[in-house]
Amino acid sequence: MVKHLSTLGITHLAEWDVLAFIYRHGTSLAGAERIASLLGYSKASVGSALDSLAAKGLVQRSRNSRGVRLYQFIGAAPDAPPQLALDELMKVAEERPGRLLLIKHLKQAAAGKNQRGGLHLA
Repeated sequence: MVKHLSTLGITHLAEWDVLAFIYRHGTSLAGAERIASLLGYSKASVGSALDSLAAKGLVQRSRNSRGVRLYQFIGAAPDAPPQLALDELMKVAEERPGRLLLIKHLKQAAAGKNQRGGLHLA
């Protein structure tokens, strides 16, 4: 699972949830605010996740037209490592134990990033 997340560059739970949402729903006209309300995240978290996913080449978004954007998953060739990684992660996430394991890993990874090494002065 760690290898697959690394292949996709997914480091935050919000990124995974937004990617899974867009992947499952195909092309979506929902804005960041609507996706946030559906997933239970803040608009800022979803906006950040969408920016990150677009930068990683996993999600494509159209230009803003009257406050509406089109979000679409960018599929890779069926045998390409990113597509294989996503397929495996989606299989894991189909069942509750797999989703819980995925959540646990991403939360641990985020907690590890927030801890700084080295000398700390109080």
